[in-house]
Amino acid sequence: MVTMSKESIGKVIQISQRARTRYVSIPADVAGDDRFPFETGEEVKVSIDTENSRVIVSKLD
Repeated sequence: MVTMSKESIGKVIQISQRARTRYVSIPADVAGDDRFPFETGEEVKVSIDTENSRVIVSKLD
């Protein structure tokens, strides 16, 4: 078992000034955790929780 960390500091990245798409980097200690629920390249649902000022990333239904 490789349990590492379920919380760390990531970063929002914008590739260029013209780009509207943003990327969120997920630190290796979180992505490497055996509880990390996503595979590389997997499509995910991204939603905004305005009430709690957060972005939620979840598996597709």
